[in-house]
Amino acid sequence: MKIAILGMGGIGGLVGACLAKKFDDIYFIARGENLNAINKNGLTLKSDKLGEFNVKPALTTDNVNDIGVVDAIIIATKSYSLESACRQCEPIINSDTIILPLLNGVSVSEDIVKIIGNKCQIADGCIHAFANIASPGVITHLGEPCHIKMGFMDGRVNQKAQILSQMLNEAGIKTVYSTDILVPIWEKYIVMCGNSCIFSYFECSAGEIRKSPEKLKFVNDVYTELYNLAKANGVNVADDIVEKYNGIFSKLHYDAITSLYRDIRAGKTDTEFNSIIGKAYKMAVKTGIECPCITKTYNKYKVL
Repeated sequence: MKIAILGMGGIGGLVGACLAKKFDDIYFIARGENLNAINKNGLTLKSDKLGEFNVKPALTTDNVNDIGVVDAIIIATKSYSLESACRQCEPIINSDTIILPLLNGVSVSEDIVKIIGNKCQIADGCIHAFANIASPGVITHLGEPCHIKMGFMDGRVNQKAQILSQMLNEAGIKTVYSTDILVPIWEKYIVMCGNSCIFSYFECSAGEIRKSPEKLKFVNDVYTELYNLAKANGVNVADDIVEKYNGIFSKLHYDAITSLYRDIRAGKTDTEFNSIIGKAYKMAVKTGIECPCITKTYNKYKVL
């Protein structure tokens, strides 16, 4: 199967390196220094779980027309680049092409449909992995988490998507094809959006937040708000998920923060604020669910 990976950052680099190590018909869509480095020296993955290795895909390019129509595209850009990524993909898709987005957020497939319509088979997916660009052409993957869940919002089974899932498994990334994909996506979104609200609102790390009963109440309350939003959207996330995430927060590294808060703190003009916290706020307004923690955080940064 012919697969393109668009967005060769931490996640795209991890997935792309694993696939290119195992399979031949893998294409990287990159740009800038990363593009030049991969073309010159290949892509190096340094993984706590998978080891260190270097791969050279079938082609690394910034021009999708060099690739031709593909069976699957994995989009691993930041959410604020989703529209441009989808536009970039259009020349290499047909009605049978699978698009698998591995972005932060919920219902990303609906966002893609708004951009390009139903021109191909648009899945939803989520990945659990800590990976980043160490330097152009070099990706580091930290710790054990390295797994994907994928599927379609309507629960359908698609043979080509199942093959993609199998290939990801064979490449070393545990992948589950789910007929109820919104549950794992929302379960990730609750902790990711919740933590982004927590760190962004209080502007401090996990250890500092744990010193304050008031701040810890906010932790519990924001997870609860997101749990209620999931239920209001008809998603049957686990009933003990708030308790579970409170427990996880209690064990986070003292200096832990989210990437969204890191970007806000650094003064970056492009952040995932609107697709993470902004999306939760808009869902709260639409459903009429009271979400004071999300609302306070949104109001603090809504000009972003």
